[in-house]
Amino acid sequence: MSRFLPLRANLEWLKKAAKDRLQQMQRDGSDARLHTAQLELARDYGFANWAAMVQHVETVRAQLHQAFPVLRNAPFPAEEVAADDADLIKLLGAVRAGETTVVMQILQARPALANVYGPAGLAPLHLAAQCNDARLAIVLLAYQADPLALIRGSGHDALSWAATCNAPDFARALIRLAVPPDLFAAAGLGLLPEVQACFDDLGELLPQASRTGSSRYAPDGSRLPCPPSRPVEQISDALAFAARNGHVEVVRFLLTRPIDLAFRAFLGATPLHWAVFSGCPATVALLRDAGADSALLDETLQCPAELFGICAAASWGWLVKVKALLDAEPQLLRAGQGQTSALHEAAAGGHLAVVCDLLDRGADPDMRDRRGLTPRERALEKGHTAVAAIFPV
Repeated sequence: MSRFLPLRANLEWLKKAAKDRLQQMQRDGSDARLHTAQLELARDYGFANWAAMVQHVETVRAQLHQAFPVLRNAPFPAEEVAADDADLIKLLGAVRAGETTVVMQILQARPALANVYGPAGLAPLHLAAQCNDARLAIVLLAYQADPLALIRGSGHDALSWAATCNAPDFARALIRLAVPPDLFAAAGLGLLPEVQACFDDLGELLPQASRTGSSRYAPDGSRLPCPPSRPVEQISDALAFAARNGHVEVVRFLLTRPIDLAFRAFLGATPLHWAVFSGCPATVALLRDAGADSALLDETLQCPAELFGICAAASWGWLVKVKALLDAEPQLLRAGQGQTSALHEAAAGGHLAVVCDLLDRGADPDMRDRRGLTPRERALEKGHTAVAAIFPV
C-alpha cells in the first residue's frame, strides 16, 4: 500500500528523504545513484517516477496558496494543547456544525489544533468524517491534519470512520486528496476494484493490505490486534464490514477468498450478524449460501443473527434504523422471547424515542429475556427511571 503524502508536502523534505534513502542503500552495499533512490521514494508514495511526484507537489502547493494565503508562511509551530482548551472546544463545535469559515479562522490563528484530540477521543478530522463534510476535509488536510491518526480506543482512522458513519462525500475527498483506502475501508465503502487490488495474481492478500479494522476485545476485556494479525482474519474483518454496509459485490468477491464465517468482528458479531443488521437480503443470502451459521450468538447482546440487527440498532437508540428494519420485517417486533428483544435493548439503553415507537407498533411490554426480566425491569436496572415510567406496572 502507498505511503501517505501530506496535502502540504514539502519538496525540500522529499529531496532530503531521497538522499537519506540513497545513503542507506549505499550502506547496504548498493552502488545506486540518487535517481534510483528518488524513483523508489516516488513509488513508495504511489507515483510512477520522481518527476510526477514533484509536479504533483508543486501543483497542489500552488492551489493551496491560492485558496489559503496563510499557508505561504513558514511551517506551523508545534504547540501543547489541553483537551479542555477553549479554542479546541470551539473548533470541534464548528466542525460539528459545518462552519467552515469559523474553522479556518481558528486554524489560521492556531494551526496546531488540526491534530489535537478532543475529550471524546476524536480529532477534528474524525468529526468531519462523522458529519460527512468534504469541505472540512479539504480545510483540515490543508492544515496538515493526519488522516492516518486513529480514534482513541478504536481501530478507526478518518477514512474507515467515514465508511462506518456512511459518509461517502467525505470519504471521496479523503481518498482524492490524502490517502488510498486499505482493504478494510475499501470493503466498508463498497470499492470493489480497490478491494481486488489488495490481492496478488494468485489471490493471496498483499502484505499490509489492512491498516485498520474492527475494534475487538478478548474475553478478559483486553483489546485484540487491529488490524487482525492473520490474513484470513483481515479478509474476514473486511467481509463483515462490507456486509454491515450492504455491499453485495464486495461480499461476493471476498467469499471467494480464504475467510472465516465465524470471525468475530465489532461487538463480537459475525459477518452474517452484520449482514442482517444492514437490512440487505442479498448479502444475507450470500453468507447463508456460503455456510454461515445462523445460530451463533454475538458476544455483546447474545443474539442470533436474525435478532442482532434490530437489537443492535435499538440498543444504540438508532430510531431510523429500527423503523427501517421493522418496515422490512414486522415480525421482528415480537421476536426474542427468552433471549432479548428490541424493546429490552432500547429500554436498557434509555432510548425513550425508540421505546415509544416500539410500544406504539405493538411490542410486548411483558416479554421476558433470558434472565426473566421485562423491558421495564431492564430500564430500572440501568437507572433509566423516565423510560421505566412509560411501561404499565
